[in-house]
Amino acid sequence: MKDKMTRWFRYTAEDVKAAQAELDELTDRGWELAELGIFTAAFRRAEKPRRCWVEPARWKSIRRKDEQARTDYLALCDEAGWDLLDEAAGLFYFQAKPDTEPAPIQTDGGLEWEEVLKKALWNQAYTFFYLVIYWAAWAVGRFFLDQPRMWELFFSNGAMLAQLLLLTWVVLELSLGVRVVRYRKKCRRAAEAGKPMPVPRRGAARFRGAVPLVYVVLGVAIALSLLLGFNSRWYDLEGWLSVERSVLGQSAEYREFSDRGDLWIESYDCKASWLAGIVCGDLRAIEGDEGRLHRYFHYHGAVELTEADLGYDRAWTYAWGGGSGLIFRLGNRVVHLEAEKLDLTDRTVVEELLAWLDQAACAGGENMVA
Repeated sequence: MKDKMTRWFRYTAEDVKAAQAELDELTDRGWELAELGIFTAAFRRAEKPRRCWVEPARWKSIRRKDEQARTDYLALCDEAGWDLLDEAAGLFYFQAKPDTEPAPIQTDGGLEWEEVLKKALWNQAYTFFYLVIYWAAWAVGRFFLDQPRMWELFFSNGAMLAQLLLLTWVVLELSLGVRVVRYRKKCRRAAEAGKPMPVPRRGAARFRGAVPLVYVVLGVAIALSLLLGFNSRWYDLEGWLSVERSVLGQSAEYREFSDRGDLWIESYDCKASWLAGIVCGDLRAIEGDEGRLHRYFHYHGAVELTEADLGYDRAWTYAWGGGSGLIFRLGNRVVHLEAEKLDLTDRTVVEELLAWLDQAACAGGENMVA
């Protein structure tokens, strides 16, 4: 029979009762807690294993008043027969002194609720909601103030995956916060009824203890997804070309600055009509917004679009002192062109430009595969 054992053991403040239940079970089976690691605990076989008591750590601040209160409390526990073995993940782990059977540190459920669990659980829920609701709302709000072209994400598998993983992160944080609030209510009702505090399910509690590792995995996956998202293909042509492909479509963008005049082509082949509608609507909106025009490197002021019948499903033209522009939708393909020395109302000219763009994008994709 083995004399030592290391097992997964990490609990957070809201699962203190699950940690206590597991330690009591192991003690009854002859195992004594030896030491705590970051995510594991070491146990040793003992003839008379010393019992443990676990509770949320209090007085975490460095203020002198809190430090003194903490010192006094630990001294009282020491006098009562409990040594502080370790402090991990926001929990105090006390262990009975050798050859002693001290009474539990907390014997009054109502007092334990008011003095220990009530504040600890609130702090835990506040942490989850503060991180998610405040910071996420602030970041998202700041992001959308710039009116980004969010639909561009749909043309990159990596970017879409990163967004999905970020959403998973937020949902996980919110669900953990909601769970703490619900458990807090159960504890309050138990205290009011004079019943023992409810013990969380061990499997769920262990998962919550492993959440930091889950966050690491999500963070690495998001970083890799973002790297995959920056998969634009750039080629040395007379200008530069960028191509993106995803399960929802393909985008191709070409810009040229030469003696023949500046030229800009954006083409979005969508596999869904709703995406084509979003792209078409936003491209038109950008042309009337001077701030967004400069952000996306359009070197002209806000213009007024005029709907034109050029043989497409729908088309809009505009002009400024240095050139003209065209936005049109044909089926699920949306195209945006700007040129200085070309007649974009001539469909033959546009078709030649798009044929060249499609050929260049296709060749670029083959080069990348090769």
